[in-house]
Amino acid sequence: MPPRAERQKEHLEQMTEAAAAAFGDATGLVARRVKTPAGSQHDAAIEFRVGATRFRRPVVVREVIDRFSVLSAIAEAQSERLTLVTTHLSSNMIRACREFDVDALDLAGNASLIEGNCVVIVSGQPRVAESRARRSTTWTKSTLRVTLTLLVDPSLLERSYRDIAQSAGVSHGTVQSAVRALTGNRDLIERPDGRGLRFADREQLIDDWVALYARQLRESLVLGRYRADSNDWWRTIPDLPGQCQFGGEPAAAILTGYLKPAVVTAYCADAVPREWIMQARLRPDPGGNVEFLRAPMKLAPIRDLPQNVVAPLLVYADLMASGDPRNLDTARMLRERYLTAA
Repeated sequence: MPPRAERQKEHLEQMTEAAAAAFGDATGLVARRVKTPAGSQHDAAIEFRVGATRFRRPVVVREVIDRFSVLSAIAEAQSERLTLVTTHLSSNMIRACREFDVDALDLAGNASLIEGNCVVIVSGQPRVAESRARRSTTWTKSTLRVTLTLLVDPSLLERSYRDIAQSAGVSHGTVQSAVRALTGNRDLIERPDGRGLRFADREQLIDDWVALYARQLRESLVLGRYRADSNDWWRTIPDLPGQCQFGGEPAAAILTGYLKPAVVTAYCADAVPREWIMQARLRPDPGGNVEFLRAPMKLAPIRDLPQNVVAPLLVYADLMASGDPRNLDTARMLRERYLTAA
């Protein structure tokens, strides 16, 4: 694919991710961009989760929809149920989407979505400022991984792209694209002494990353879910440095001594550890109380922390993503203790 076509494809996918995130913010429902099926002529694909229902839709992206005739043409051309993604939909356009039977999302959270007996309508959200819209479309999965790495180890901001790539587990080119996006959004700025970069607002960047991690990246990292007879099996399991470390509730329990885990989360460098499966007698179960995820950055011991836990930022993100009041209280403790700059 020519470079220009690749950049256009990436732009359309980024708009889709941004619209899915805005939909989640406005409705509390889960929407995420997923891999476009091979051979598809559509711009992207979105997976929605409404209650226990999960469904996918092909996506067509149009920068501007300001005429009913454009919406009508899209309705007539669709041979299957698809979702329109655009920059902004007025209240009249949302109403027209219902009339033309077109599902649509915009970057402000306005939406018209129908699936079976479920109807989701969001209307009247103001147009997103151009700078915010541009910012929201830069958060790809790769950007999230690189940003996590930089937030966990800020010293990398003064080192080479190669060092960042090694820590994040991504390519040199991916780091270049991510840093370019972060500097373009003023999340990263040049240091006054010229020695690399620094965070413009680290606290705000943490908030943005945590919110987007749950919506755009976390689910794609799941390696498997299991059921354990005991919620304490993880306390006696052998450590696997560099291979598997605890996140979520067990890591929070280790770091704060405050939480009794109901769900065990573990991050793996590669595959689910068979020795843990056998020793704890874990059974595959899509709704189980044990989840294994592929680590979004290279696993390594964190200085002054137990070697069997991931970085506190990742633990904090897991707790926030759960929505459980117990976990949210612990998350606040964790943030004050480990994530607030001195």
